[in-house]
Amino acid sequence: MSWNPNGAERLMLTFDPAGLTTTQRDGDACVVCHKKWPRPRVKVGMLPDNAPVHACDDCAEALLPAPEGKVPLPRRSRAATS
Repeated sequence: MSWNPNGAERLMLTFDPAGLTTTQRDGDACVVCHKKWPRPRVKVGMLPDNAPVHACDDCAEALLPAPEGKVPLPRRSRAATS
């Protein structure tokens, strides 16, 4: 991921459309995991023709860095106990 040198604005990722399905290119499926429902809403990048690329919430969290000043907290999960 690239950043603007003055730090004021995040530059978007650029995705190669050759590796994406039609539904991913159209924004109807997550660009990472292909999930179609619920429709991905987080804009995570662009195609070379400036079309937006979207990801589901979980994949977007992995692709995009946390905003400055915020430290992500570890996810709490319940471990199975025997």
